[in-house]
Amino acid sequence: MSVETTLYGALKELAATFPTIANQGTTDLPRITYQRVSGSDEPSYDGDGMGATRVRIQVDVWAVDYPSARRLSDEARSALYAALTVGQITDNPSDYESDTKLHRASFDIEAWE
Repeated sequence: MSVETTLYGALKELAATFPTIANQGTTDLPRITYQRVSGSDEPSYDGDGMGATRVRIQVDVWAVDYPSARRLSDEARSALYAALTVGQITDNPSDYESDTKLHRASFDIEAWE
C-alpha cells in the first residue's frame, strides 16, 4: 500500500481530508489537505536490488482558530506515527488566510514505502 493511501486512511478518521486542495465549495471544518512534495528511491542491502522509496508529504490542517488547527495537527501527527514508517516530521510556518479566514498548522512528514 502506498504512503499516500495509508496517510489518507489515517487522516480521514480525524477530519475531512483532501489531496492537494479541498473540493470547491466544501464547508467541512476543520479539514486536512496534503500533497507529496518530494520522493527518492534509496538503495537497500536486502539483496533484491529494489531499494525503498522515501517520500515527503506536506500536511496542512485548516480551522477557524489557531488552537483548533494546532490541536488537530497534533492528532494528525500521532495518527501518522501509528500508521506509517516515519523517518521525520518537520514543522512548517503556521499561517492565516485572510480571504478564507482560516488558520493553518502545517508539517512535513517523511515516510517510507
